[in-house]
Amino acid sequence: MRPVSGNGKFSAELVKRVEALWERYPDRKAALLPALHLIQKERDGWLSDETIRDAAELFDVPDMHIKGIVGFYDMFHGQPVGRHVVRLCKTLSCKLRGADELRAHVREKYGVLNGETTADGRFTFKCFECLGHCEVAPMMLVDEEKHTELTTDKLDAVLEALA
Repeated sequence: MRPVSGNGKFSAELVKRVEALWERYPDRKAALLPALHLIQKERDGWLSDETIRDAAELFDVPDMHIKGIVGFYDMFHGQPVGRHVVRLCKTLSCKLRGADELRAHVREKYGVLNGETTADGRFTFKCFECLGHCEVAPMMLVDEEKHTELTTDKLDAVLEALA
């Protein structure tokens, strides 16, 4: 087993946080998901092919292993995203309470479809299968902050408050 240390391609702070994760798991690979969240934050919100190679080297796994994770989980981004990632829930509870109207509003007001980034680079909008708060639908997650019982006015207010 390799010693606990970075590969020189990530900040010392990030490596320190990954090492702390390694200590919590019996196998270092089990720490990949939380570590990829940290790495993605450090690398401007997305995981480029180069970053994936660096992470694979750090974890001593094939880069295709990490590419598979990035491709499978919606919370990881394999291409550049806006300063804020907005996930709009699209499941039945949200749909019944206005999610379709919210998506139409985003399309009209912000000029983007699912997975696209606004022209000014502020927001990337993604439709998400379930955010787990059906009782307060419709909802969205902006970065890591939940917003529930949305209307178009509330959606706009939340986004306008973000610089």
